Order: sequence, then C-alpha cells, then structure tokens
Amino acid sequence: MEKKISFARQVKRELSNVEPACPHCKFAQTYGMLLFSRGFSARQISIQTEHKPVVDRYAYNIIDLTGAIVTIAYLPGERRQGSRLYVATVEDERDSALIRQKFGYDGEQTSVRILEDNIKNDCCKAAFLRGAFMVCGSVINPEREYHLEFVVPYRNLSEDLKAFVTGCGIPIRSTTRKGSYILYLKESEHIEDILTYMGAVQSSLELMNIKIVKDVRNKVNRVTNCETANIGKTIAAAQDQINDIQLIESKKGISWLPEDLQELAQLRLENPDLSLRELCGILSEPLSRSGGNHRLKRLSRIAQELREKETPGN
Repeated sequence: MEKKISFARQVKRELSNVEPACPHCKFAQTYGMLLFSRGFSARQISIQTEHKPVVDRYAYNIIDLTGAIVTIAYLPGERRQGSRLYVATVEDERDSALIRQKFGYDGEQTSVRILEDNIKNDCCKAAFLRGAFMVCGSVINPEREYHLEFVVPYRNLSEDLKAFVTGCGIPIRSTTRKGSYILYLKESEHIEDILTYMGAVQSSLELMNIKIVKDVRNKVNRVTNCETANIGKTIAAAQDQINDIQLIESKKGISWLPEDLQELAQLRLENPDLSLRELCGILSEPLSRSGGNHRLKRLSRIAQELREKETPGN
C-alpha cells in the first residue's frame, strides 16, 4: 500500500508542477527560490530541501534561464519520516556570477532585498511567492491545526516579504524564532487564500474539506455534550421527584394526596426515566410541561412539610 504523503509535501509537489502563466513567471518564480534559499550570495548559490520536486524545479529553472550547470546530490542518512535532504549547487564561480548579474545582484553586494524589477506582472507576483514558499515555507496538516509560515534568514528581507504578501491582500503576521524571522498565518481562510493564490488549488480545496469535516465533528460533539448534560439533569430531577413521592407514600400513602396529584405521583414512580414532557403526555388527561412542573413542585412542597414535621423542635 502506498504511504500517504504529508500535507506539506502535497502542497510543495503541487506548486512544483504549476506551469508559468506568462514568459516572465518562470523568471519571477526562480527569483523567489534563489532569494529565499539561504544560499544566494557572492560566495554560493545553493539550496537544501527535503522535497525532491522542489530541488528539481530549482535546477531546471536555473538551467533553462541561464545555462548554468547545477549539481544535485543528497546527504547520506535518512531524516524524519524516512525523507532525504537534497542539495542543489551551482559550483562554477562564473556561472554563479552570471546568475547574480541576471537577477540584478552585481559584484560583492551583500544586502539581499526584493527587487521589484524582477517581478514584471501581477501573475508574476504569484509565481514569485510560489518560489519563495517552496524553499522557505511550510504548512502544518490542517487536521491538527491551521498554520502556514515562511522562515526568512534576514530581517530586511522578511520585512520586504511581509509588505509583498500584505500587498497581495493577505494579512500575514511576523515574529522571530531561533535567529530567524517568521511570517505566519493561523486563520484557515487566509491559508486557503494564499495556497490558491500561489497555485496549490487542490491543496486549498482539501483544506476546505478538512475544515468542513472538523466543523461538523465539533458541532456534533457540542450537541452530544449538551444532550448528555440535559439527560443528566433530567435523571437528577426525576430522582429528586421520586424521593419526594416515596417519602409521601411511606408517611401518608399516595391516596392521601389531592386527587389531581395522585396519578402524576404514581406515574413518576413507575417511569423514573421519562422526561417531564413525556410524563405529562401519558396522563389520562395530558398536561403541558409547565402544568406538570407546577404539580411536581406542589408534591415537593408537601414532602418538605412532612420532613419539617419530623425535625426535632417542630
């Protein structure tokens, strides 16, 4: 039986297979992958990822756009859930310089910021964000919780990305964790929006379906808990009524009661599990719930008076 892949792997696989919407989109997507890969500098151009489709897309785009040679390898040893860590590297210094120059980073420039000239059209914005998410993003299985994030190594770059995502109509928030800058979403609707925007439409639909199932399950649990609580209250109330009637029966007898209370008292003793509404419905002359409640309160007062008479000093 084929092992079910994680939701995060499903998302990145789907994003890796999205075809460019225009000739500039591949450029924008590649730019997003380079910029957020933690390996885009004058010293190195490389990427490390557990996702084989992502490393393949990274290498293919660079080769197609620049003709540079990209070496793909994987580190020995297995990681969590049996995954491998893949590494793609541009080893030739001339190729690295060519790539940086093509994307607007010349010489020894160390400040890494988003260059808007690399993102030509509105459709390219989605491609750029898709590339960024593939290399620095993650999403938790929505069956557990709703959480999507980008892990960015530099403060200025994280601020640029936050402004970029917000400008796309998605209100992303920021924090820090272990020296990295985190942009995150916790609302399911916003996660659905960003997945759809980036091109992971099927994953977004799956998240919606999971949310519907969770909402229905939670509603059923709430109703069940409410019904259980109501049943408990009904049983407790019925037991109190039975205790009162048994006291009256032992002291005076049921026939001692006023005629309009005798049948109700006898039926309650014989039907301890019935709700008040059900009890009132089986009377020879059915009563409303409020009418039955009024008579039971009279029985309770009679029982209380009998108890008080037994109390020393009365």
